[in-house]
Amino acid sequence: MNFNLLIIFWCIPSTLSLNEVDLRRSLLDPAVYDKFVRPRINASHIVNVRIELTSVNVISLASSGNRIPRQDWKDPGWKERESSFSQACILLLNWDDEFLTWNASHYEGVDSFVMDPSFLWTPDVTIFGRMEGNQGVDFSRVQVQSNGSVSTLFSGLLTTHCSSNPAYFPFDYQLCTVKVGSQIYSSLDVFIEITSVKIDKEQEGNPTWDLVDIKLRNTSYGYQEVFFCLRRKPLYLTVLYMAPTTMLAVLVLISYVIPSEAGEKISFGMSLFLSFMVCLLQLIGHLPQVSTSVPALEIYYMLHMVSGVISVVVSSFTAYVIHKTDQSPQSTVTKVKDVAMVLDKNDKTDRKVMKNPNGRLRSGIFLNRFGFFVSFLLILTANSVMINATLVSTGCIYPE
Repeated sequence: MNFNLLIIFWCIPSTLSLNEVDLRRSLLDPAVYDKFVRPRINASHIVNVRIELTSVNVISLASSGNRIPRQDWKDPGWKERESSFSQACILLLNWDDEFLTWNASHYEGVDSFVMDPSFLWTPDVTIFGRMEGNQGVDFSRVQVQSNGSVSTLFSGLLTTHCSSNPAYFPFDYQLCTVKVGSQIYSSLDVFIEITSVKIDKEQEGNPTWDLVDIKLRNTSYGYQEVFFCLRRKPLYLTVLYMAPTTMLAVLVLISYVIPSEAGEKISFGMSLFLSFMVCLLQLIGHLPQVSTSVPALEIYYMLHMVSGVISVVVSSFTAYVIHKTDQSPQSTVTKVKDVAMVLDKNDKTDRKVMKNPNGRLRSGIFLNRFGFFVSFLLILTANSVMINATLVSTGCIYPE
């Protein structure tokens, strides 16, 4: 008895498998099915291809000159990609094939089967602007239902061109556009429609970017546009560059308190300027290398550097003026005088010099105060630039 049951259960999968083989042969017989012909009995009807897009994870958004790892495991080095947006995504495609319909009861209840897409007609889904060699979408295995519904899945890395605008860097939003359509068929033959877009809520966060929103737009050119709005995370750049730069700016203002007669004032200013240069060399690696606009962080940093340069220049001119004044010929004074009279005359002379504008200029006080005012104004302007970038950059601007 047990042996008979074993034979029965062993034969059932074989029977179902044979039914599926017969079904495929009958449907895909070259005499009745041509994979190069649109799956419509009436040639005037449109094939509607429906796509559901899910963004799984943002890999990178690299501006011109930024470096991202190679995807080829054979070459683990670094590779430059100009203005590229890489993300891991899932595309679920579905369309109806009128030549692939059958009655499941005639094949022992087989109502679906899975096979390689090379044996069927598949739509020409193209990602315009894709930076890989092939701009088309490579399908995985397709599933065919008894009612003629065909579905397949694309899951993997999608890298497309993305023009960035770093005007408010590092508090910027970037809008990347992905165009989906067909290169072979017109919209009257094959209409590719993205029915839904969504962000995977369980996706791993990117350390640099947050995917804020995804929007769709239909165009009159036969393709659809998908807009990805990304927001940069500014914490790393703020702590790494803005905080040290603010500290250096305070030291620049303190340098004006050092007496002009002290020789250390110029060396102190040069040390501050060299500190700015060291930070600038590090900052170059993070700044987007584009010429469309100047990043706000770069303007902020350059204004602070100019304030440091003014501090060194003012210190140099002040030291020169004081040194020149000390070497000027003394007024005629009698050789024999009382020490108290000499001191009293020098005190009156100093007061007269302080009241005279030319005397103030020669004493270096005017240059010192003027340099402090200009440096303080530049530092305020630099901070205003960053505050403006924070307030103005509040989201992506979508095209109409």
